[in-house]
Amino acid sequence: MSTYNGESHLEQQLDSVLGQDVGNLSVYVRDDGSQDGTLALLESYERQGSIHLLRGENVGVVASFLAAIAAVPCDVEFIALCDQDDEWHVDKLSRALSVLGQKDNSVPQLYCSEYRFCDADMNPTGRSHLNRIGVSFPTMLYENMVSGNTMVMNRALANRVNEAGREGVYCHDWWIALVATALGELTFDDFVSLEYRRTGSNASPTGSGGLSLLRYRLRTFFEKGELTNVARQLERLYRLYADEMPSERRALLERALTGGRLSKAFVPVRLRQKPIEEAALRLLLVLGRL
Repeated sequence: MSTYNGESHLEQQLDSVLGQDVGNLSVYVRDDGSQDGTLALLESYERQGSIHLLRGENVGVVASFLAAIAAVPCDVEFIALCDQDDEWHVDKLSRALSVLGQKDNSVPQLYCSEYRFCDADMNPTGRSHLNRIGVSFPTMLYENMVSGNTMVMNRALANRVNEAGREGVYCHDWWIALVATALGELTFDDFVSLEYRRTGSNASPTGSGGLSLLRYRLRTFFEKGELTNVARQLERLYRLYADEMPSERRALLERALTGGRLSKAFVPVRLRQKPIEEAALRLLLVLGRL
């Protein structure tokens, strides 16, 4: 878990994590320089021996999560990421571990699931549908269709994430999923694993209304020039792992990075979950924006 000024709902989140129906659970929390009562609350859990607390300077959510992952001892076999204001279902981890236990854990493995949207008071408002057409390497290139608060990764994936460091990483959960789909496997479970609290101060607008989400994406990808960050993240993936990737995935990544505008725009694979967003992406590729 990475925390930052999250005292309002942190206790409920932590209690739901500590109440999981699995044994041998350790909770590592890195505080990203909170200025409210978050650190004092965490220290009360630390004194009880419930968590391992890492006190850090403010480096931002991406670097903070990557630092937290790196701080987990190397003999820990599976690592789950956790937000600071949700509520986990009691079987969240046991479900994920059951799925991952059937996989080849000598290669990077990532488990992701769905969640239930709630308002600030935890009243349900809807259910996520992140996985509409399948989440795989092609559909991860230009769209982050995983949610970090549902992620559970194996040690093989954590090791690759740790060795890569922070350089070129745009979104930590997107990056982890890219590494998993490039070198191993991502399993998306159609299972609601948590209550996802939307408070208005969340780091992303997921679950917002259609118009609000559209405004956010236009502002993010055009006004702030974030398309450059998407491209930089793919370039970093190629530099680190191209030689290890299956030939089909490597060829697709090379096309995304060095192909001509039409070659990119007419790649014969689906790239986005929603048809309207697929059309918009293809237009961006034709225009040379990506």
